[in-house]
Amino acid sequence: MTALFRAVLFAAVASVSLPALAVGQEAASAGLVRRIEILERANVELQRRVRELEDVAKGAPPQAQPVPNADKWRDLANWRRLQEGMSMAEVRALLGEPERVKGGYFASWSWPNADVTFADGKLSSWSEPVR
Repeated sequence: MTALFRAVLFAAVASVSLPALAVGQEAASAGLVRRIEILERANVELQRRVRELEDVAKGAPPQAQPVPNADKWRDLANWRRLQEGMSMAEVRALLGEPERVKGGYFASWSWPNADVTFADGKLSSWSEPVR
């Protein structure tokens, strides 16, 4: 009789507790899976952004991005707007990105058959492209 009572009690406890745990576990595990997927996507995005920043820090141009205003230097009218004392940002806005840059107190930017020179960050001289 004691063995029968133990078996019935064990079956009752098992049948009552197992479905409740399984339902609770399903809801919790589904939420955890969703959070893991969100975190994995965020991690992939952060890794991509870190690679781009490392490329910039190494001096490599960003991938799949065209150089803005690449042909502005070809227009002689832009060269004739230059004035002594202009900042590097102002020259970049007029002529676009140079092909080659040499830095220092006297900095030099070069394009094919043309260049500009800066002294202490201000435009000091230039030569227009030769046609």
